[in-house]
Amino acid sequence: MRNSKNVNNSALSSALKIMIVFAIAVVFLLLVFFVVIRFVIRGSEVEVPDIVGKSFLEATQILNKSHLGTPIIEGEKYNASFPDGYVVEQKPKPGTRVKKGREIKVFVSKGTEAGVVPNIIGEMVTDAQPALQSLGLEVGTITKIHSEDFPQEGIIIAHTPPPQAKVQKGAKINLLVSLGRPVVTYTMPDIAGMYMDEAIELIKQRGLKVGLIEKEFSPDVNEPGIVLDQTPQPGERVRQGAVVNLVVSSISEN
Repeated sequence: MRNSKNVNNSALSSALKIMIVFAIAVVFLLLVFFVVIRFVIRGSEVEVPDIVGKSFLEATQILNKSHLGTPIIEGEKYNASFPDGYVVEQKPKPGTRVKKGREIKVFVSKGTEAGVVPNIIGEMVTDAQPALQSLGLEVGTITKIHSEDFPQEGIIIAHTPPPQAKVQKGAKINLLVSLGRPVVTYTMPDIAGMYMDEAIELIKQRGLKVGLIEKEFSPDVNEPGIVLDQTPQPGERVRQGAVVNLVVSSISEN
């Protein structure tokens, strides 16, 4: 009886040992299987290179060398940092591991966003400068000339590019600014000895203005209203609209 129990226990112990060995073998084989599978899968993966800032042609060549597909353009975006046609964004991001042959999606640059030149003709140059800057534009060359049509100094007469023209952000707008009316000068005529009315008429014809008229007695002049002196003096250059003061004769000393 006791021998029978010993035989049974020995058989059970042997079976248990076999099961344990079998379980260990199975676990080992599973580990080997997963390691091999991981190695195989990883061997079919590549790391996505960084193609941002590259032209589409360069990006294609880089991806092909990395065993990836030709980039797919998903769209375009304005970008001041990269020229037109250069990659500005990619999916997946650089450094991501993907399967060989995978297509990489990209957005390419449309260049700097275009703007429209506002109409600033007739505005003061001091007001136009901040207005242009708020639109991402810059003031270029400022040229100043005299203008009859824009008599106020500092008014913008014209600009290039013209109003409504499409330009890139940061474009320079050249301004033509008024210096006011043209400066016209005359040679002051000699009006001494003329009758006052004649002298006044001549002054107005020359685009000048009559200022103060003083009366003064002169023993050498027997008639009243004769011009004795003038300011400015004869021969001086005077601007249009300058004031001319007269001294005319009086028949009495008082």
